[in-house]
Amino acid sequence: MTDTQQTLQAVIDQTLSADLNPIKNFLFANPGEPLIATGSGGAETAGDFAALLYGARGGVATSVSPYTLHSYSNLALKTAKVLLISKGGHNNDIVFATRRALDINPVKAAAINFSDSDRNEARKLFLKAGSNKSFVVPMKDVHDGFVSTGTSLSYFAIFTKIFQPDVDLIKYKAIPEKPFTLCRNDGTTLAPDDFRGVHSYIVLQGSWGRPVANNLEGKLVECGLAQAGVYDYRNYCHGRFIFTSNHMEDSALVLFVSPRERDIVARTRSYLPMASKLIIIETEYDAPEASLDLLIRSTEFFHTLCLDTGVDPESPQNPGRIDKRKPMWVPFISEMKRNGPLEIG
Repeated sequence: MTDTQQTLQAVIDQTLSADLNPIKNFLFANPGEPLIATGSGGAETAGDFAALLYGARGGVATSVSPYTLHSYSNLALKTAKVLLISKGGHNNDIVFATRRALDINPVKAAAINFSDSDRNEARKLFLKAGSNKSFVVPMKDVHDGFVSTGTSLSYFAIFTKIFQPDVDLIKYKAIPEKPFTLCRNDGTTLAPDDFRGVHSYIVLQGSWGRPVANNLEGKLVECGLAQAGVYDYRNYCHGRFIFTSNHMEDSALVLFVSPRERDIVARTRSYLPMASKLIIIETEYDAPEASLDLLIRSTEFFHTLCLDTGVDPESPQNPGRIDKRKPMWVPFISEMKRNGPLEIG
């Protein structure tokens, strides 16, 4: 299993030594232009964090998968900055998205990767187009299994440093002494073993927790641990609480809490049954580092859950015997080329 402590040390050291100014200049230039970030898996979560920070700084931004990106019209892509995020720049998704972004909007497209090896096809496309906006942040000893951990932590550290330059990243080289709380809603302490029967997680977020909640949902589902749904606190209170009411024994709630959410969390808990199983993941910060802090804590919860349930995130069980290689290679590029983006009128 991934050693989160060792990964964190490598991530923080390399983030602090990296020259992030070219990426910062791209993101901070022309803040009135919208930002579209795209990537797959853990990189899409990183894009979600970049979009959150861009929006918090006054811009308009969204994060989508490369497949969804292709539904955008050429005009939409021409009016926005396009940020292409991946670890190595060689998977089919990011290469296809890179081709389209450079064909339509080469001046306002940029890529961030962790390697400039010969396998980085996205970088090659940027160089061929004469663009200097293919940014490589060297990240060695950053490990990912089947479920992305090191990549997500790396991008969250990078974007935190860019948008909060005075952040003390050194303290994030160590996992917090008490990264999360397991309890019933009445305050009764629970152990990881009490969550063995949980088949559904309701993941609730408010502000800085949004990209982290999406990250945790992906981890839980990709490892086959449980299904998960991500909602903000208001949408949960607007009707989605009924699922909890119908699944008291086999569901649990993950509460992402920053100082902004403390009041609404208390109000939400006041209406929940006392027997509800809770995972409380809380940060004291109200700044970009809050998301990094929450990600580290939620990753530790995920690994604790894996250890207790016998799940290996490096190679999850696959009783349906779906060839793990084949879904990644499901043809979609030819269909995209044939159909083109969505257009009205």
